Amino acid sequence: MIRTLLFSLLLFSAFCLPAQEDFKVVGYLPYYRFGFNDQINFEQLTHLNIAFANPLMNGQLEVGGQNIAPVVSIARGHGLTVLISMGGGLTAEWRQAWRTLMEPPNRTGFIHTIMEFVRTYELDGVDMDLEGGDVTELYSPFVLELRDSLSAEGKLLTAALPGLTRDADITDEALAAFDWVNMMVYNLTGPWAPNSPGPHSPYSFAVSSINNWLSQGVPPDKLTLGIPFYGWDFSNTPVTSFTYRTIVEQDPANAYTDQAGQAYYNGIFTVQNKTVLAMELISGVMIWEIGQDSYTEYSLLNAIHETIYPPTSAGEEPLADALSVYPNPFSEELSVQNQAGHPLQLRLAALDGRILQQFTVGAYSNYWLNTASLAPGMYVLQMVGQEYPQVYKVLRY
Repeated sequence: MIRTLLFSLLLFSAFCLPAQEDFKVVGYLPYYRFGFNDQINFEQLTHLNIAFANPLMNGQLEVGGQNIAPVVSIARGHGLTVLISMGGGLTAEWRQAWRTLMEPPNRTGFIHTIMEFVRTYELDGVDMDLEGGDVTELYSPFVLELRDSLSAEGKLLTAALPGLTRDADITDEALAAFDWVNMMVYNLTGPWAPNSPGPHSPYSFAVSSINNWLSQGVPPDKLTLGIPFYGWDFSNTPVTSFTYRTIVEQDPANAYTDQAGQAYYNGIFTVQNKTVLAMELISGVMIWEIGQDSYTEYSLLNAIHETIYPPTSAGEEPLADALSVYPNPFSEELSVQNQAGHPLQLRLAALDGRILQQFTVGAYSNYWLNTASLAPGMYVLQMVGQEYPQVYKVLRY
């Protein structure tokens, strides 16, 4: 069923792809990562969500005791849209404050404080990141009133919501009030499930999440696909998190896989594939979080950027014009024709990132790929070792 819906969406998307200039790259930056500001390529983002602002019981907002003005200034210098993300990483005090301040007698005053915060730092809007048990019956009325205040000043309201679940307390009216939803498509497993090691953010999870929110009537232009820049290590108990930067520092080859021992994460190829999926079906990607990237040639943010905007060199023919694949959909054989004047290294991968075949097609040559052993479904052809990434989706029927 998922495969059928995805294929239908892919066919539909051929006529409805968002323009590149409208494609969002939303990066979250927590206050405890501000020390990386001089290493992050902010120019490769379109939106910055500063995380997280939370209230004290007196209604005043704090962002981990940090001054966000310098970060806002940096982002503005790169032309970014800047939002304050509210509600994540709650302490017991913040959680109680949220509950109290969203009550009807306190709600208007709290929203007035939020708007003053937005004005003070000249922000473009608010991102709601209340999750799980913190989404109560107070959530939707609060969102709708906050929406009215933000709209009156031309400000944005977005939300971070899980990929596969929607809390019953999020009404249709509240959902429609968001300018877009940042789908949190990660944490399929983790320390809460130590006996379930495995990928916490596989490609298939991205497909299912997009299908979930589209099926609930959220338009494609109001969805971004969450991509993790971290992973979970199941080699010990308790299960611990690690940054993508750390796993690459251990071995640069880890950048091109999704697993190192019992450590699971998203490497460059999976991030590229997810970016292509988002370009085909929805309006952007979201990153949790940019302070976890590798600020080297193995950068995931750069992999996203070069997937959206493939660089070209003078005199170099675009790879998109160099490769011809026929037929698609295919059955027992797939013809891969290289129309470039140099060999192309290719690999055929499953949607979960597993490499199934790797081969080279000579210059101006045709290669017949035997696919009789493949199960019906969607696969990805990836170019390997090129200056910039290219991926092609092919369907086995």
